[in-house]
Amino acid sequence: MIRNTPASWGLVSRNLHWLIAAMISVQVLLGFWMTAVYDELIATKSYDFSQLLLISRVHHTNGFLILILATLRLTWRASNPTPALPPGLAAYQRVLARLTHVFLYALLFAFPLSGWATLSAYEGEFPIFFFGWENVPRIVPQAVDGSHAPYEFYAEIHETCWRIGAVVLGLHVMGALWHHVVAKDNVLRRMWRGS
Repeated sequence: MIRNTPASWGLVSRNLHWLIAAMISVQVLLGFWMTAVYDELIATKSYDFSQLLLISRVHHTNGFLILILATLRLTWRASNPTPALPPGLAAYQRVLARLTHVFLYALLFAFPLSGWATLSAYEGEFPIFFFGWENVPRIVPQAVDGSHAPYEFYAEIHETCWRIGAVVLGLHVMGALWHHVVAKDNVLRRMWRGS
């Protein structure tokens, strides 16, 4: 079954869910690696940016792909029924489940957009990559001395998205495991197998 039903997630929703989850896992690792390489370049006063540019190319491209897939996923979700939560959940559990999903979707957009804004505002000549394209347009003006929104402003938003995202994702995973292990309902199974 390709489309969602009121009782289960369809193939498209499930594949987008797990593909985006895998890409986010890769993205987080790339982000930490990129930061470590940058910090080492600064500490050693090295001018060999080849590794940083390679990691950045993959990180930027992956971030843009996540943004594209998140748009597809939200569009698909809007045009399909959302499977009902299991009966018997307390009101606070229903609210927590809905809020967690709202925050996850918001972060799927805020995280890559804040990264793009960070790169856009950067004062230097660092390219914004999407696959082989090195001239992705800026979404905010490049910062100059005295700018109202310098690079660091957007970088702080990007980092805050990471911190909030870790908490929200943790709640999401714990909720799925609680449904599977404690409640023994089909919430996790229907995202995994559709049934």
